[in-house]
Parts: sequence; structure tokens; C-alpha cells
Amino acid sequence: MPRVHRRPRRTTAPHPAAGLLCAALALTTGCSAAGPGATAAIAPPSAERAAVDYRLPTDLTPMLLPATGVDTRLTQGLDGFTALVRDRAMRDCLATARVQVPDAPPPMFIRQFEIPDLAHIARHGFSPSTVPTAPTPAAVPTASADPAAQQRCDREGATASDHLRSGYGPLQSAWLTGLAVLERDEAVLAARRELPDCLSGQGVRADGEQHFFDQVDRALQSAPTEEAARAEDRRLGAAYALCMRPVEAAREPLRAALRDTFVREHGAELARVRDALPGRVAELEQRYSIRFGVPVEA
Repeated sequence: MPRVHRRPRRTTAPHPAAGLLCAALALTTGCSAAGPGATAAIAPPSAERAAVDYRLPTDLTPMLLPATGVDTRLTQGLDGFTALVRDRAMRDCLATARVQVPDAPPPMFIRQFEIPDLAHIARHGFSPSTVPTAPTPAAVPTASADPAAQQRCDREGATASDHLRSGYGPLQSAWLTGLAVLERDEAVLAARRELPDCLSGQGVRADGEQHFFDQVDRALQSAPTEEAARAEDRRLGAAYALCMRPVEAAREPLRAALRDTFVREHGAELARVRDALPGRVAELEQRYSIRFGVPVEA
């Protein structure tokens, strides 16, 4: 089964591109992080095509500074669009150079498990979904395999996505990094202490969230068939969603209050990003014949 990736919890200041690197077309290895809630690369069933709302949200604040699981669907849309820009810029470069496109994973909507979307996980498990793409130009029959050109075009794709990300990444990373302080809240700690017993009641022996994800990883990789992996993925997703509800019930109001403070302290920067981002998205949609989209419940 192909390896896919989930965006890790940030407990220290990350490189601005840390989350997107896991979704970059050229990467085939997993991402991991340390700390509460950190997740390793998991091999769930094959990614499915997401149901998508193609409208850019009117209020960009929840997309840039997610505080709930539903908010993260907007954030996944922005990250997925950035990954799509990289993919299309790289492919356009390869087509111009008449070079074969190397085998690589498609752009995906990357989950943010520092803010889990429990409603979605309860229904669908941990499997990712692919970002819908427009048809790519037909392969050039005489295309050659040219590693040097492939590397150059990969850099060109990275440059295009990094340019877009530079407009919103620092602000978003500062917000996500700041969420680590909530893990020291006594209500959150108390809810986490109940997690092992709850998981045990659902048939999963794990001493915490990270150990649980290790169990998911092993279970999905050892599943004998795609169908069995999908069923196990959904079973484990339902268990996780049920047992994490008390943790999220403790964290969500804390995130809401923290976001109010963050918006006051970073109001000018937030306003600049909100003003510039819609025009930048529209420009890239036209340049690469792609569309911004947000994953939604089917």
C-alpha cells in the first residue's frame, strides 16, 4: 500500500514549509514529529478523491488560523492548493523540456492532527484524499528521462509553491506553534489521562495518542487486503474520534480565546494576508488552469 502523510503536531517553531513538504509531489517518505499528538506516516488504504467546495471562503481568518476541526478543512484547502501549484508548475516545466514526469504521489489534502476533525475521522478514518486536478497535457511521445531536468523542474515547482506560501505561512505557523501551550492546561491534561481507558474500551491498547497512532500504522500495514485495511481504518478512526471528544471539548474553547488574542496582537499582518491572498489565488488559478478547493463532507 502506498505511504501517505498527515501533518504533524507542531510543538516547536517549524520551518514555514514543514507541513507542505509532506504533501509535495516529489516526496515519498513519511513525516513525523515529537510531543503529544505527534503522528508518524501511516499506510492507510489508497487515497480517495475528495468532495470539494470550490469557493474561497469569505472570511479567511478560520482558514489561516484554524481553531476547530471544521476550520481545518479550509486550511487543508489552502495547503492543498499550494501543493497543486507546485505540482502544476513542475509538470509545465517538464512538458516544456520534453521530459517524462517521474512517478510520484499526487497532491493531497493533509490533515492537521493538532486540531483533529473528529466528525470526519469518525466517518472516514485516517485515509487522506487527493486534491482534484484539471487534466494535464498529454505526455510528449518523444519525452526522455532526464534526471537533471527533473531536478530543475522540481525546484521550479518548489519555488512557485514557496512564493505562495511565503504570503501566509509565517502567520499560520506562528498560530499553530502557539497551540502547544494549551497542552499544559489542567483540563486538557485531565482529559488526556482518560484516553487510554477509553481506547481500551474500544479494543485498542494504547497509553496515549502517539502510541495509538503507532498501533494504527502497524494495523493498516499488516492488513491482508485493501478492503480489510479500509475497514480497520474506519474502525480505528471511530475509536479515536470517540475517545478524543473530551480532549477536544477542553481544547476548543481555549483555542477560541487564544485566537481572539492572536488576532488582536497580529491584526495588521492578518489584514495584509487577507487582502493579498484572494488576488494571488486567482492569479495562480489562471496561470496553471487549476482551482482552489476545500474538502467537504460528501
